[in-house]
Amino acid sequence: IFMAGSCYPAVGDLLLGRSKQLVASSTCGVNSPQKYCIIGYLEKCFVCDSRYPYNPYTQHNSHMIENVITTFEPDRKKKWWQSENGVDHVSIRLDLETLFQFSHLILTFKTFRPAAMLVERSIDFGQTWKAFRYFAQDCAASFPNISSGPSKGVGDVICDSRYSDIEPSTEGEVLPRVALDPSFEIENPYVPYIQELITMTNLRINFTKLHTLGDALLGRRHGDPLEKYYYAVYEMVVRGNCFCNGHASHCDPIQNLRGDVFHQPGMVHGRCICRHNTEGLSCERCKDFYNDAPWRPAEGAQNNACKRCNCNGHSGRCHFDMAVYQASGGVSGGVCEDCQHNTTGQHCDQCKLFFYQDPHKAISDPHACLPCSCDPEGTLHHGACESRTDPVLGTVAGRCPCKENTEGVRCDKCKANHFGLRGSNPQGCQPCNCDAAGTLPFSICDPATGECLCQRFTTGQRCEKCNPEVLHSRPPHTNSCPRCSPEDGQCKCLPNIVGRQCNEPAPGYFFLPLDYYIYEAEHATSLSGSVVFRQPSAGRAVTWTGPGFARVPSGAGLRFAIDNIPLAMDFTIAIRYEPEVLVMCNPQGSLNASCSKLGGQCHCKANVVGRCCDTCSAGSYGFGFHGCYPCECHPQGSVSSLCDQVTGQCACRRDVDGRRCSQCLPGYFGFPHCRPCPCHGFAELCHPVTGECLNCSRFTAGRHCERCINGYYGNPSNREPCRPCMCPGVPTSKRFFAHSCYQDSQTSQIVCNCLEGYSGSRCDECPSGFYKIPGSPGEECAPCPCNNNIDVTDPESCNRVTGECVKCLHNTHGANCQFCKPGYFGSALDQDCRICKCNPAGVLPATCPGEDAACLCDPATGACPCQPNVVGTTCDQCAPGYWDLAGGKGCQLCDCDTKNTQSNQCDQLTGQCLCKVGYGGKRCDECEENYFGNPQKHCISCNCNPEGTSWPRCDKATGVCNCRVGVTGRFCDQCGRGFEKDFPSCHQCHLCFDEWDTEITALAQTVQGLMRFAASLEDKGGRMPSCDMRFKAFEDAISEIERILKHPVFSWEALSSIKDFHGYVQQQIAQMGLIRSMPYEFPDFTENIEDIGEEADRVYELLQQKLDLHRTFHYLSLKGKAASTKIDEQMP
Repeated sequence: IFMAGSCYPAVGDLLLGRSKQLVASSTCGVNSPQKYCIIGYLEKCFVCDSRYPYNPYTQHNSHMIENVITTFEPDRKKKWWQSENGVDHVSIRLDLETLFQFSHLILTFKTFRPAAMLVERSIDFGQTWKAFRYFAQDCAASFPNISSGPSKGVGDVICDSRYSDIEPSTEGEVLPRVALDPSFEIENPYVPYIQELITMTNLRINFTKLHTLGDALLGRRHGDPLEKYYYAVYEMVVRGNCFCNGHASHCDPIQNLRGDVFHQPGMVHGRCICRHNTEGLSCERCKDFYNDAPWRPAEGAQNNACKRCNCNGHSGRCHFDMAVYQASGGVSGGVCEDCQHNTTGQHCDQCKLFFYQDPHKAISDPHACLPCSCDPEGTLHHGACESRTDPVLGTVAGRCPCKENTEGVRCDKCKANHFGLRGSNPQGCQPCNCDAAGTLPFSICDPATGECLCQRFTTGQRCEKCNPEVLHSRPPHTNSCPRCSPEDGQCKCLPNIVGRQCNEPAPGYFFLPLDYYIYEAEHATSLSGSVVFRQPSAGRAVTWTGPGFARVPSGAGLRFAIDNIPLAMDFTIAIRYEPEVLVMCNPQGSLNASCSKLGGQCHCKANVVGRCCDTCSAGSYGFGFHGCYPCECHPQGSVSSLCDQVTGQCACRRDVDGRRCSQCLPGYFGFPHCRPCPCHGFAELCHPVTGECLNCSRFTAGRHCERCINGYYGNPSNREPCRPCMCPGVPTSKRFFAHSCYQDSQTSQIVCNCLEGYSGSRCDECPSGFYKIPGSPGEECAPCPCNNNIDVTDPESCNRVTGECVKCLHNTHGANCQFCKPGYFGSALDQDCRICKCNPAGVLPATCPGEDAACLCDPATGACPCQPNVVGTTCDQCAPGYWDLAGGKGCQLCDCDTKNTQSNQCDQLTGQCLCKVGYGGKRCDECEENYFGNPQKHCISCNCNPEGTSWPRCDKATGVCNCRVGVTGRFCDQCGRGFEKDFPSCHQCHLCFDEWDTEITALAQTVQGLMRFAASLEDKGGRMPSCDMRFKAFEDAISEIERILKHPVFSWEALSSIKDFHGYVQQQIAQMGLIRSMPYEFPDFTENIEDIGEEADRVYELLQQKLDLHRTFHYLSLKGKAASTKIDEQMP
């Protein structure tokens, strides 16, 4: 909005384009999916999952804060922001990049409006906050210290209860307006406290209390009442505009972004495009060098523009000084800084100290100020000269103000009869004080030493003493220091001179005056001149003798005839002359105010002539304080070396110009051989050296105006005028859409070179990829807003009427090809839409339809919607503690035994948990191979020898080792029965062992039967008659064996061995008898069984040693009987 004075940017929604600057303190489902319910008779519950941004295809249940920004989509109520369940204190904060003017706020709620809330703002980027409005159903209870209104002043903060009722239950609005209340008169809207009310850098909305209902109203109890109480907002609008203090009507982005970056339409930017010579994000200060008036905001018809400083071209910086501004009566307050070219002053309008202004140059000339040439020791102000010529003040630019006893142009000389120029002397020089009686007439002292010029026979610094030698010699022709008598002081006088000092003539005589011999010039013979007779006149002293004067012009002379000199001697000739008029030395052309005593000639400056130094000499000009400047006429450009003595203009040759005749006339070039500019009549001037034409007219251009400018056609080199290209309008219209045009030499038709976006012979059509903007001036063509995602050569790529994109490329879609199409993600604006790479086994079934259809993923990040417990951007792995991704139903819990595993993770393919040492099984709930025990308590190592065991190595319950064939022992670490004792090879014994193996096996079975029998005794308890009978049969059999053995048929050695064996068997039977007599004494039956096993092993080994005793027939027969006897005794 632009007015004649102030101007203001348009108001818009400050949220547009600022989703990253909008945050909420609480959002549902940010860390993990969260259940929530809606209030109603039939209560429904849903899941909020805000881990990824909202997407209507893949993430429709995301309720992030950015959802509240207005998008004008047809289904806008399908997305909203929602807080976590049951949280009363929740805030929404908008952080702006600079200061904005705030108009009003609109909140549209999906749920109940808050029971209490307040809105705050900051103008210092969040360092301090001020509330500007409170809202509550019960203001007194929620905000007891805040008035309920009405406002008594423009800045009053009140609590409003209109927007906090429980009705409506949805789509209720909160409309806090910030615009100044018109009922209050505001004298100046730009005072700080008013600006604080309407501007902000940050906005914060604080919800402090939820509306809740009794669960009884629903007709049944709810599992978790908090699941249905939360804040939810459909839409939030923050109306405002960039704040420019009335000095701008448009704003740009704060940061300089690339030209191809997509800007959301309608975004309100924050950097003012300042007018009125202001600058800054908010046009809050004057531009550099525009500080001649104070910065003020524009108001109404007054634009209060900043004024440019006037520094006369000597400075580019200035600052505003209020004291200077007020002292000038509000005219000028800009003070120039760092004045250049030896200038100073508020406007660099004076020469600084020790410099003066050239009278022939304006103060704006960079060479206007020249250095003073004054001697600092002889001038009054340490070398400063008069800065400018002012007839009123009587000052002459560059003139040195000499001290009392100094003189000269530079004040670098002592006046006559003064010496010793010193800066410390306030008068510059001191007087010589020569003794007039001892110095020569008209003489002056030495200006450096002060020594006086003495007469003969006088001496001393001041010539105040006679030379002592005068007493011994007679000085001729002088009586300055006469010779005198030492007795009475009588000088010895010359003839006809008397007196003690010989200073009186004798009677009848007189002293001749110095001008005794006078010769009148008018009586002399004039070589060239005339006699001027002068009569005495009243009021004028007679200064001449004779009838008058002889006028002797410069270069002439006089001839005298002298005939009355009595003696030939040295004479001092004095010529007395007088100017016809009083000589007044010109102060600008003369070196000083004095003139020559002989002729009255003033002492002239350089190039100045005339008795009064008032005329420039031939070949010079510009009479002034510096004298005269030499003409310096260019020898090739001028006809004479002389110039006008006032202007300095030399007499130039034809086609030559310039004061010195050193350049060509305007319209010519190539000095000194000047010739007309080759501009074909389309320019009056050209470069004086190169001849390049300047300011070509009538739509021509080029070095010699030889071609037409873009938009025109013709042949200027043939002096043909340039005519406008009609493409289709003239170049100055808004319907000109061509770079240039030309006339076809054969058809004489005009051919337009169209701008990008236009086509046709007259550029009146839109080409492929462009459309006509409806309502634009001349129906301009604009590129279809497809973000470089169409083939602009395809005529069907976009609608030429509406500009809607039809054939989006690069895997994009949308009216402007601004989105990646479903199944792709990335940046459509950067042509970087990539196919979603989702693992079909890890995503929801609806995400990957199958066949050739691409899987759906988050369009911005590419994250796929995973099955339960599946993670990864592509859903290609199970979450920690889960496995079985290939199952297609989400990952299953590892369910590892936490006590027996190293972590809760397992192999994602097999589900095998990582077990601690000694534990095994898929869940680590079993003992590992070669371990036994209770896995819920402790697994113990079996310590089975791996070389002697087979799989499994030991029993999981008892720890008994599982020995391989040919190996025995508790730990399977020795060779077994029937195998050689070379462990671990344990080769099988000779085949003869097998012949006895059956017998020994039967015996082993018998022992096992005894062990089982003993176990049954423990189980049954008590005495059993059948057992007693069996033991009696055993005793009878043994007695029979003893009887038979008493009649041996063997050798003594064999019988002895059999006896030993018999004793051993009897001993074992006796031990069994103890079992029969003590059926209830088995404190550790397992240990007894192990002992019996060991004894059986030893019996086996002993029998093996006695094999050779059984080879005889008799022994076999006895063995057979004994065996049959045992069998009979064991039979029931």
